[in-house]
Amino acid sequence: MWRSLFVGLLLTTLGWGQLLIPPGSQQARELKRFFDDSAGVKDKAAKLACTVVPFPARLSFGFQHWTGYDIALPVSQFATGGREKPMAIAVEVRPADTSKAASYFFSRAAFPRKLPPQLWLMKNTEMNLGGGFLVGAGKYSVSLWLMDSLGRGCKKSWKVEANAQGVPLVLGPGVVAENGMERWKGLVGGSGKLSVYVHAAPMMRRRIMTKLSSWDRNVLLSSLKSLLEVGGFSEARVKVFDFDGRRVLFESESFGAEEYERLSEVLRNLGLGTVSLETLKGPNEEMFLTKMIGEEVGRKNGSDAVVFLGPSWRWGQKLSPLLRELRGQMPSTYYLSLTPWFATSTDLIEMFVKAGPKGKVLTVYQPVDLAKAIREIRDKRN
Repeated sequence: MWRSLFVGLLLTTLGWGQLLIPPGSQQARELKRFFDDSAGVKDKAAKLACTVVPFPARLSFGFQHWTGYDIALPVSQFATGGREKPMAIAVEVRPADTSKAASYFFSRAAFPRKLPPQLWLMKNTEMNLGGGFLVGAGKYSVSLWLMDSLGRGCKKSWKVEANAQGVPLVLGPGVVAENGMERWKGLVGGSGKLSVYVHAAPMMRRRIMTKLSSWDRNVLLSSLKSLLEVGGFSEARVKVFDFDGRRVLFESESFGAEEYERLSEVLRNLGLGTVSLETLKGPNEEMFLTKMIGEEVGRKNGSDAVVFLGPSWRWGQKLSPLLRELRGQMPSTYYLSLTPWFATSTDLIEMFVKAGPKGKVLTVYQPVDLAKAIREIRDKRN
């Protein structure tokens, strides 16, 4: 019964994206019954091969505890079926405080379209899914079920603990909430215009990755939002790019709340699995950066500052004389380098920023570093 219930939920019209099911609703009651009924299930006959990596509760750049998971699915198991309809993911989050009710999340994950047929036969290729949510201070038990349209399932349970850490938290103890990173009210106050170049890449380089993980997206979006909210600018133009694919993924001359939601969708649907032969034959990273900077320098209404935002990348190529010349024509330029503690490399953006006047690399290891970096950018304009 528990399996048929889950497949039934798969076919409901809950919509796309991860949803926090309203407490007390019929859907919440059905999900509770599903998790209760499947708690002791050990059926291996219809098992879906997957690796679920839980993320510990991390203080986000908005002083909220974010936690979540990343799911890796070998694509070869879908070669003969199971990819005709979206997969379903259900998550139960149960606070250790028994006075707080459990919360339930539900989402559907569609398979990538227009992929070469041979991809489904590759044993070393994985599809990455993920999700995340916010919690207040406290301890929680999390259970996850993923199931495809053939009824094959994957289950994972783990514990999460969020500590206060001496900062004013947005959520109270034992509270579970939707991520909410897609919502933003836009720029308020400030003066001048800022150009932001966001490198859409994973925080840590992985063997093969078809999507940005939920944590990667969260870091990029929340960092961008914090920069725009605290940086002291009244206008912002934003361009998001992918070095591997040498492509611009998103650009806006006047970045606001609607554009932020649109960017969230772009990053959610971004495919990183393949790079075309034409791209490999085409401009390298240095030439791609030269084109973007040439357009920035050539604007009639130039910005008061330029900020590069993204993960510390691989060791970069040498700067060409043209790129050095363009750097000398730019205003104050910064690189907010989002850096895992063990990742140290001098990438192309770092070399470019340092190659001209009024340029500084600001390394960000954790939220407090981001706050300091943004304050430095803001204070140097005053």
